[in-house]
Amino acid sequence: MLLDEGRLQDGEPYLAGTARTPVVRLSPDTAAEIGAADGEAVTVSTSRGSITLPCSVTDMPDRVVWLPLNSAGSTVHRQLRVTIGSIVKIGAGS
Repeated sequence: MLLDEGRLQDGEPYLAGTARTPVVRLSPDTAAEIGAADGEAVTVSTSRGSITLPCSVTDMPDRVVWLPLNSAGSTVHRQLRVTIGSIVKIGAGS
């Protein structure tokens, strides 16, 4: 079940409270390239803004970043002004 900042959860704090913590997902090689370890903060940024979330190192293509589009602390369209497939910068730390 997707639990995010969607309007269907308005007024339902208990359901929203069960949502997973939003994370930035990176491959092991990409995480190593930027000096980030599992659980450490990673910042995804564009010229319009940035989002900092914990890193989740997982099996995925190198030099690709995944983050939730509309979760608490991660509203990609609003904060970064990008869509799926856009080029962003990533870096370790806050």
